[in-house]
Amino acid sequence: MQSRALVTGASGFIGSTLIEQLNEKGFEVHALLRRSSSLANLKEASFKRVEGDLSDLDSLKKAVREVDYVFHLAGATAAPDRAAYFRHNAEGTGLLARAVAEERPGLTRFVYVSSLAAAGPAAGLSPREESEAERPVSSYGESKLQGEKEVLRYRDAYPISIVRPPIVYGPRDKGVFVIIQTVARRVMPILLGSGPDGKKHYSVVHSSDLCRGIVAAGLASRERVASGEVFYICSDEIHSYGEFLGTMATALGRLPFLKIPVPKPVVSFAGYGAHFAGKLTGRSYPLNLDKLNEILPDYWICTNRKAKEKLGFTPEFDLAKGMAHAVEWYRKNGWL
Repeated sequence: MQSRALVTGASGFIGSTLIEQLNEKGFEVHALLRRSSSLANLKEASFKRVEGDLSDLDSLKKAVREVDYVFHLAGATAAPDRAAYFRHNAEGTGLLARAVAEERPGLTRFVYVSSLAAAGPAAGLSPREESEAERPVSSYGESKLQGEKEVLRYRDAYPISIVRPPIVYGPRDKGVFVIIQTVARRVMPILLGSGPDGKKHYSVVHSSDLCRGIVAAGLASRERVASGEVFYICSDEIHSYGEFLGTMATALGRLPFLKIPVPKPVVSFAGYGAHFAGKLTGRSYPLNLDKLNEILPDYWICTNRKAKEKLGFTPEFDLAKGMAHAVEWYRKNGWL
């Protein structure tokens, strides 16, 4: 019998990639979508549309009633205030987990896609491991961690896996694409760190690799992966911010003619400026005090060792190959 999977956050670039991979594995995919959700990213996907909202328990009960797996990707990565982050990322996640417990207690597995932000940055160049205590530094990270706790209340009712990706890039992504556009203009604003080497360090993952890790976390047997286990899904390498931008420049075939070092005080000034400008105008800006709390730390790094050992995860893309793949997609689809 064909397995059925519910995917939330289906219209996003990660959700749409996940659906395509589930299609390849023969799943019948149910996509939880609001009436206003865009289908632009889902042109290549096969799915059954299920209308619902993470704030509506009845709609969630209907959505989970006939599925074998739940892959929960929906959430807010930007919000006007702390309360909004928690409403979307914690309360909404809790309602979905409750809906499964009440309507589908025999679920094969629930996979919650959280974030490295839920754990917080590493203390130095030693990458974060799943066994370390969480220390989120932003409201977004705190809300994602609370979302994890909401799901884990039901760890004895049905199997749960939690996936924490770092920076995600790849086709259809609009976040990292903003940086790619800047580099395409041959300008490289390089954020400086305060550590011994003066650099900021990041783990990253290509969207296709992340989705393969998410699927592996969902298909893992109960004997191999206990309910409630957490996994970092990332590439093998750690990169400085300068290397990250340099790889973009190589993929674009455009050597930068303007490298701008950006020290932390400048970033802080810009963050506070955007915050007060938002207060005066009533607008929300991409850079605000909450995002500033995430930008300032120097070591957003984690290891995929556990995912390799328990999930059999092996990343297909290193940064050079992955960025070239993403840039090729942007060009082919007229974004660049």
